[in-house]
Amino acid sequence: MPLFKGDSCKKNETIKNIVCNVEKSIDVLPDSTFMSYLRKMQLHDNWIYFIEESSRELIRINSNLNENIRIGSFGLGPGELIDPRNFFLQNDSVFIVDFGSMSIKCFTLGNTYVSNLKIKFVSEQRIFTYNDYLYLSSFNKSTKTSLVRFPLIDQHEETSSEFFGNSFVFDHPFQNIIRNKRDLLKGDEYFYAVSDNLPIIEKYNLKNNDLIQSYDYSFIPVIKNNIRIIESKQHNFNSYTAFIMDSYLYDNVIYLLTSQQGENFKTNLIVKVDLNPDFNLKEIYLLPGKMYTSFCVDESYFYAFNYETSSIEKIKM
Repeated sequence: MPLFKGDSCKKNETIKNIVCNVEKSIDVLPDSTFMSYLRKMQLHDNWIYFIEESSRELIRINSNLNENIRIGSFGLGPGELIDPRNFFLQNDSVFIVDFGSMSIKCFTLGNTYVSNLKIKFVSEQRIFTYNDYLYLSSFNKSTKTSLVRFPLIDQHEETSSEFFGNSFVFDHPFQNIIRNKRDLLKGDEYFYAVSDNLPIIEKYNLKNNDLIQSYDYSFIPVIKNNIRIIESKQHNFNSYTAFIMDSYLYDNVIYLLTSQQGENFKTNLIVKVDLNPDFNLKEIYLLPGKMYTSFCVDESYFYAFNYETSSIEKIKM
């Protein structure tokens, strides 16, 4: 069965398949530097933020893709970055998670260093803050939980960290550790945990962190095919195959950047899941390129990093 065909999926006739086109693309930043690999694209106040791997800096570029500012720089000093892999925005500041120093380093949006907070937990998955707590995905072998939150102020005591969240059980203890990763996406009253290797989206209450609902989207043909191919392979206890490459929440909708497994491997489908009033699969978008690694969304466009061309594309929905 073709992975992308016709106007609807057989499971749900309301699902539309939409072919997208590039409106603008850049393979060199406005400051005349090249890009290698982008992590965790986010859109805020018409600025796109991401970590650029080769320079080890956080970049913010406007949505017209014609002006950019660099935040942070590589180095061993308290205000420098060794191995930045994640970040979050709060008020007029950006907080960069530096794996190399196990710390969160705060900068103004104009690139002035502010502070440094040592931390015990890090995650390459999407993270968020709520009421001065940082939420991230981290499997705890003792409590068998998959999520943790800790205060961004004075979190030196172990008791200040709260472990919670549903965890999936696999055949090997190490699989429990590596396959319980989640992207965490914050909404207004709830937050959502997206697995990269299981077709599950979980809905949690922001007030008490209780799991409310799990949504299984394995009925989608491309997901069915991915699971069939993955299950036909042999895996070691210390490896697994992810088919959700990135996820993003915008305006009560979750978007999933989905791979197409097999000989003609691609990562160019975005599955749209409406959250209001309940989980509802609405549309599947086919991006124009073949290999995308990260993306963000506004009301009219996808902004996505095309890995094959090392370019940022502004893609019309």
